[in-house]
Amino acid sequence: MRNALFSLPLVAVLAACAAPPEAGADASAVRTPVEVSVTYRERILLPPGHVLAVRVEDVSLADAPARTLAEVKQTLEGRGPPYAVTVPVPADEVDPMHVYAVRAEIRDPDGALRFTTDIRHLVLTRGARNQADIVLVGVR
Repeated sequence: MRNALFSLPLVAVLAACAAPPEAGADASAVRTPVEVSVTYRERILLPPGHVLAVRVEDVSLADAPARTLAEVKQTLEGRGPPYAVTVPVPADEVDPMHVYAVRAEIRDPDGALRFTTDIRHLVLTRGARNQADIVLVGVR
C-alpha cells in the first residue's frame, strides 16, 4: 500500500511532463505556401529538358550568403510561360524579424544558366505577400 501511494504521484508527474509524440511532428509539418508566377520576355519556347528552380531564401544578412528555406524544381518539357509554382516553406523556419526573398532560374539540360532573377522579390514578412510575379532575364 505504501509503495502504491508513493508511485501514484510519481506517475502523475511523469505523465504531465511527457509531450504527445504527434505534437512535434505536426509542428514541423506546417508549411506556408508561397505562390510564384515565372515568365520571361523572350518569345521563345525552350526545348524539352530545361529545369525551372524556384527558391525562398533568407536574405537578412547583407554580408553573408542567402540561406535557402525551400526549393521547388520543375522540368519544363516544352511548356511555355508563365509557369505557376507553389513553394511550401516550413513555417517554423520563418522569423518575423528576418527578410525573405524568392528567386528563380532556368537551366538547360547541361546545367548552363539560361534565365535568372535580377531583382529582389520580397515575401513572407514585413508586410510582403506570400506571392510573387517574376520576370526572368536572359543570360548570355
